[in-house]
Amino acid sequence: MKCSTHNAEAIGICCWCGRAICAVCAPDAAQGGKRLACSNTCAASASSSQRALEMILQKSRQNARANAIYCFLCAALLGGATIAAWYELPSPLLMWFTGASSVMLCVSGFWFARGAKKMEL
Repeated sequence: MKCSTHNAEAIGICCWCGRAICAVCAPDAAQGGKRLACSNTCAASASSSQRALEMILQKSRQNARANAIYCFLCAALLGGATIAAWYELPSPLLMWFTGASSVMLCVSGFWFARGAKKMEL
């Protein structure tokens, strides 16, 4: 593959637009583990895109943690309702319903918490 600017042998492609880049076009990007970019505009666009992606992932982690807390709180409330139904209203249907709902919300809370922890890695 040839460089789109210098018609020399390409060392890689631009991370944003996909053009071929030679060693003359991106001398400092090839070292230090930076992404290759054919111009400052492409480098700025790729950097902006990376920041936006990081912000989306951070918000997703926060939402997963909030969902886990919400599920645990609702599970605790339904667990209390199950105990109250046991003593106050001897209704098996109500006890089974609130108890099963409490268990499912606990499972959902653990699932959200685990997902939030995986996103941190």
